[in-house]
Amino acid sequence: MKNINPAYKLIGVLVPIVIIAFVYNTVLNFAIVAVCMATLAVSRANWKNVLKVLIPVLILSVGMYMTGYKFHDGSNVGVGAATASLISGGAVGNGLQLASRVLAFGSLGMLFVFTTDTMKLVRSLEQQLHMPVKFVYGLLASFQLLPNISHEYKKTKAAFRARGRYPAAVSPALLTPLMVKAVRWSEALAAAMESQGFDDKARRTCYKPLVLRPIDCLFPVITTGLLMIGIILL
Repeated sequence: MKNINPAYKLIGVLVPIVIIAFVYNTVLNFAIVAVCMATLAVSRANWKNVLKVLIPVLILSVGMYMTGYKFHDGSNVGVGAATASLISGGAVGNGLQLASRVLAFGSLGMLFVFTTDTMKLVRSLEQQLHMPVKFVYGLLASFQLLPNISHEYKKTKAAFRARGRYPAAVSPALLTPLMVKAVRWSEALAAAMESQGFDDKARRTCYKPLVLRPIDCLFPVITTGLLMIGIILL
């Protein structure tokens, strides 16, 4: 999975996500989760990072299960009938349906995120999907600025603590300086690019061209085809 072209991998994941959004099949959803987890294991993903995302997804799926279990089609009938209905298969099935959809969407997202290099994805958007150069370079610049923003956030927080103040994590006192510095950094970067003669309309060469292989083009077809087979069989 890590060697698949990021742009075509994105298409191969987004198309199944759109399709399963209109399909209500609990068994299919759990099958998708199993395939995604197995693919992550084969791709040697960092399971420490996977678990950091998987645990909130599991918590959300449990919440959706309880919602579907409690508020299903028969929950608006009389008290006695509703109590009997809650322990029936309809309530459980409805809960599993909602929970499995959360897990399926989350698993497909994790499969893409943990097997894709961010920089390669941005380059692939330009080279394979022919995104505007300004858009691509803006993404590259923002990704490069993220470490600086994180470092500056820690510095600002330490400065407040040195003065005996402990603002909340999302306090405007912490976020406002970050926003101001991010704007200044972006302006300085734009000025530097213009001074070097950057022109988004000029024909450009690629420093690191991404070679497109037949398997890359077939990946969206394979994932969509397997999903359609699963829909028919399950």
